[in-house]
Amino acid sequence: MRVEVETLDNTQAKLDIEVPAEDINEALEEAYKTLRGYVTLPGFRKGRVPLTLLKSRFPEYINNEVVRTVVFPAYEDALYNKQIVPLAQPTFDPPLEKMQVTEDQPLVFTATVSVKPIIELPNYENIQIDKTPVNVPREDVDAFIAQLQDQSATFDPIQEDRPVNASDCVRLDYTCTLEGSEIESESDQDIDIDLTDERYHPDLINGIIGMHIGETKAIAVNFDEAYHTPELRNMQVIYNVILHAITQKHLPELDDEFAKDLGYETYSQLHGVIWNNMVEDARIQQNQEQKVEILEQLIEMTNVTIPDDVVDQYVQNAIENVRKQLKENNQTPEQAGVDFEVLPTEMRKDVIQQTKQNWIFEEIATYEDIRISDDELENGIRRAADIQGRKPDKLSELLKENNRLEDFRTQLEHEKIYQFLIQEASEKKSLIITG
Repeated sequence: MRVEVETLDNTQAKLDIEVPAEDINEALEEAYKTLRGYVTLPGFRKGRVPLTLLKSRFPEYINNEVVRTVVFPAYEDALYNKQIVPLAQPTFDPPLEKMQVTEDQPLVFTATVSVKPIIELPNYENIQIDKTPVNVPREDVDAFIAQLQDQSATFDPIQEDRPVNASDCVRLDYTCTLEGSEIESESDQDIDIDLTDERYHPDLINGIIGMHIGETKAIAVNFDEAYHTPELRNMQVIYNVILHAITQKHLPELDDEFAKDLGYETYSQLHGVIWNNMVEDARIQQNQEQKVEILEQLIEMTNVTIPDDVVDQYVQNAIENVRKQLKENNQTPEQAGVDFEVLPTEMRKDVIQQTKQNWIFEEIATYEDIRISDDELENGIRRAADIQGRKPDKLSELLKENNRLEDFRTQLEHEKIYQFLIQEASEKKSLIITG
C-alpha cells in the first residue's frame, strides 16, 4: 500500500492512499463469495448463482461492500505507519458513497484529518509570577480569634420594658416567605441577633428596630443582584418576625478556659495553631493564584491553533457528559438550570482553554520528562481519600470502575507540572512609585 502525507497549516494531515489492485481483487472475491452464499435467483440453487449474474444484478452492493472493507483498514494502517494521531473523524475524497472500485485496478483516495499542531514551548523564565514570601500579620490572627470569641458569645435577656434600639441584641423567630411560600433556608427559630452585625440585611435590621417584646411584624426585604442566594437576587421577600427578648451580649475571656472549650490546652497553643493554619491557607491561596498566572501567560506565549472540527467534537462530548450527569442525578435540564440551546456557545470558550492547557502540558511533560509513577499515583489516591473521608482502596476501585484512574493520574501530572513551572518562572517585579 502506498501512502504519502502532506501537512496542511500545521493542524491537518492529508494522506494520499493507494490500495493495491490485488487487495481490491481479494476484497471483490470475498464480497462475491459472501453474496452468493445467501442470494437466491429463479432457476438457481442457493450458493449456485453464476458470478456474471451477481456482477450484473448487484454492482452497487458489491462496490459498497468492498469500499467498506478496504477503505477504513487502509486508513488505519496509514495512520499507524506514518505515526499520525487523529483528533477527529477524517474527510475522504472522493466521499465514501462516491468511491468506485474496479477489478485489477488500485483504489486511490485521500483522507484529510485534524491533528495536534507542533507546539513550540516558550522560555519558562519569561513567565512572571508573585513569589512574595507569605506573611500573615498578627492583627489578622487576632481578628480571626475575635470571630471565634463572638461565635461563643452568650445572650441574656434584659428586664427593661422598652422598644428595640439600633445597638441592641435581640432573640426572635423569623419566617421568610416569597410570594406566600416559606423559604426554609432563610428562616430560623429562637435565634440571637446582634443588630450591629453587618451580615444581616439593613431592611431587616431597620424593621426590627422599634419593636416591643411579644410583638409580631411583617418586614419587607429587597435583595439586590449580589445576594448570596441566586434565586432571591433582585427579589422582595417578607420576613414574619416574632420578638421574644431584648438581650445583652457577653463575650468570653480570651484565656486558657476559652482555648480548652475549643479543644486546645492553652490560649498560647490556640493562637499558635491558628496562626500556622492561616499561614498554610495563605500559601495555598498564593499557589492557586500562581497557577492562574502561569496558565494565562503560558497560553498567551504559546501559539496553539485548535481545528474547528476538534472544538466541535470536544464541545459535543462535554454536552453528552452533562446529559449523562443529569440522568444519573434524576434531574431535568430545567431543575439543574441547564439550557441546551445556549450551552454549546457557553462551553466553547472553556473547551478551547482546557484543550490548549492539555496540549501544552503534554508537550512540557514529554520535553521535561515529567511523569507520575505508580507510587506517586498511589500516594495521590491516599491523600484524596483522606480528604474525602474514604478508604484508599475504595477510592481506587471507584476510579477504576468509572474509567477515571488515568484522568486522576493526569490531574496529578498537571499539578507536578505547575510546581515545576512555579520554580522555573521569574519573580514578578514590584511596581515602585516615586514621588
